[in-house]
Amino acid sequence: MRRFLSQPLLITATTYMGIWYPVTLYSHTRSIFLLGLATTLYNLSNAVGSYFWGDLLDRTGRRLEYGISLSVLLSISALLLGGKLEESLVGYTLSGFASALNSPLYSLLLLENYSFEEIPKMNSRLSQLTLVGNALGSVSAIVVSSYLFPFFLCMTSIPLAFVSLMGTHGKINIDKPSRLKSIKELTGALSSFMAFNFGAEIFFTTFVPFNYLMGNPESFIYVSYFILYLLDEGIYYIAGKRSSGREAFLMYLSIMGRALLVLGISLVLRLGIRSGGVTIPVFVTFGSFYPLFGTSFFSYMFRNLRKNRGSIIGVFNAVEDIANIGGSAAVSFLGNDLNLDYLVAFYSFALSAVTLYSFITRRLSSSSSN
Repeated sequence: MRRFLSQPLLITATTYMGIWYPVTLYSHTRSIFLLGLATTLYNLSNAVGSYFWGDLLDRTGRRLEYGISLSVLLSISALLLGGKLEESLVGYTLSGFASALNSPLYSLLLLENYSFEEIPKMNSRLSQLTLVGNALGSVSAIVVSSYLFPFFLCMTSIPLAFVSLMGTHGKINIDKPSRLKSIKELTGALSSFMAFNFGAEIFFTTFVPFNYLMGNPESFIYVSYFILYLLDEGIYYIAGKRSSGREAFLMYLSIMGRALLVLGISLVLRLGIRSGGVTIPVFVTFGSFYPLFGTSFFSYMFRNLRKNRGSIIGVFNAVEDIANIGGSAAVSFLGNDLNLDYLVAFYSFALSAVTLYSFITRRLSSSSSN
């Protein structure tokens, strides 16, 4: 647990920035275009960072230096959010690039420093710490509205990162031929993952204007995220214990559950219904499918993977971010037609289900032939 001391502070800060800045930007400008632009810039930098950091980590055994760099870069990002529109957009973009380091860094720390028997327990602990940070970051946005809050958290995390990662060493773990082969074999999974996240990004980006359209205050947005992160604590725990052998079923359940929800929202908008506080349970239900999907998906995809872990994690993160770029850009350029946004999300989830089925079928056929 010592290696993860700085995680709650960093996750609290990044969650706060990720929720607070888009809501503040939209409440000040009422511009869906700027909201989509900000999200697109964030996702673009996160996509670049995901592959960049994953590849870099595989090429070196240094871990302490990258842990401190993460805290420093996020501190600079938070400081820039306090500037004018252009500066704040730069800060938000930089936060996307910096936060992309978090997942491959701590995933490798987990894989490199614990035995196969210890990894499930430590992964559960790391997920719990992450969700604590998510919950604190979302609820803090209700009572605090300043870039100084995440700036203070990130600065405080610098000495904690130094203490927690001091003496920690990784190993060079890159093998280009096998990396290209692994990526090629996972093409179908990457396609499904991209479609899944494209639809999800449309939902999360449009939730801000959708909440306003239903006549709710902005506090409903923060409360929705807070409840979701609390619920995710339990769902991750259950998924970790019950997903083995049920991965395919849980992946399909998650995809189709989200598809039906966005289709239902589209119908509500078409009928002109004002649902008020119902937006909270809808948001929480949609978001709570991810622990089921994520736990099952990565357990199934990374089974027996020994080489290029950082790079492959980086590729999946980059694909997710590319999908997020597409989703947020679609919201920005489709204008104020939220009904159309949700229909596009529905078809994206349908595509995710089809490509996932194709991938699993091919993998099972390949396994049986061997």
